[in-house]
Amino acid sequence: MDITPPHALQEKPFPPIDPHLAAVWSAFLHEGMMLNSADIERSIRILDLWGNGCIELIQSVCEYIPVIWQYAQPYWDQPDAFPGVFEYEVVSILGEQIATHLLNHEGNLPSDREFAAMASELVTQFFSQDGPPPDPPAARTPASSVASFLTNAIKDFLGGKP
Repeated sequence: MDITPPHALQEKPFPPIDPHLAAVWSAFLHEGMMLNSADIERSIRILDLWGNGCIELIQSVCEYIPVIWQYAQPYWDQPDAFPGVFEYEVVSILGEQIATHLLNHEGNLPSDREFAAMASELVTQFFSQDGPPPDPPAARTPASSVASFLTNAIKDFLGGKP
């Protein structure tokens, strides 16, 4: 599997993730890791295997957020609506995958390469739901990402009405 970021990311740096979006993603990573299972003992096993405390686990997992952004950013402000809810279908699932890895690897988090492969696959699947992923635009700004996110959230809240 190719974990190389899209071509546009290799040529020039991408804008940093908005801190508010990063906070939302950290909440969804936590949700996927600790709350998405019907097995109420899973969270206890995760923390026992991790062995360094819940806050430290969340801080460590948040180190993956720039990797998610690296793969998502080229598609973030596409004029077309997202094919679903990115936080549920990508970020939360990544949290579940991190937890599963931790449980299956004696409390160790995925390596940067392993996580990049997970993120690349889920982001690509998400943006390919209605066909091939769109071509990344040449440039974006964090402000436009937030504006797009908020506009879509308001539309969703209002039942698709502007």
